[in-house]
Amino acid sequence: MSRTAATPYAALVLLAGALASPTPVLAQQGRLREAYRARFLGKPAPPFTLKDLKGRTVRLADYRGKVVLLNFWFSTCGPCRMETPDLIDLYGNYKGRGLMVLGINMDEILTPEFHGQQLAEFLQEYNVTYPILVADGKVFKDYGSPPVQPVSYLVDKEGKIVQLFWGAYPGSSYDQMIRPHLAAPAAAQAPATRPGPAPGSKPATPPASGTSHPRR
Repeated sequence: MSRTAATPYAALVLLAGALASPTPVLAQQGRLREAYRARFLGKPAPPFTLKDLKGRTVRLADYRGKVVLLNFWFSTCGPCRMETPDLIDLYGNYKGRGLMVLGINMDEILTPEFHGQQLAEFLQEYNVTYPILVADGKVFKDYGSPPVQPVSYLVDKEGKIVQLFWGAYPGSSYDQMIRPHLAAPAAAQAPATRPGPAPGSKPATPPASGTSHPRR
């Protein structure tokens, strides 16, 4: 797949191909998703030290005792853009109750040829209120070199990964999965469960919910 897969149009082409032969594609996505779940769920979140868009140093360890949603994305990923307004609302609704959303932008890894131009255009379109961090090669590798974007990891107050969101999800699904962990004491976290839709909603499923991008 060429680098044009980074564009929303190419994401639609990817979806069209999946619909033409859904069974092999969905089966492969399912196996990959389950491998990621086995690798990360219930394990400590890999530590990182990254820079935000103003050049300030941000460490995952700085948020120990909070519930942290790590959202890996890139600027021209269609599903990433679709879920951004919900993530903004989620952060606004729950930051006072101990939620931190960290958007880990992978443009420098997946689309370096644009030299940050597409991220600048994204920020003009979306008023993102949570911190955006610039991914480096180490954090990309430590979190499994995400082959589908977006991928989000929910980290509990003890620093353990308790949910994996493979692809884009509606805000109601994030809300349903996050609230129990906000309410739980640090020493008695809610058990990990598969993310699912809130009543009356249905989460997107790969490949429609995620954009595949070639690894570098």
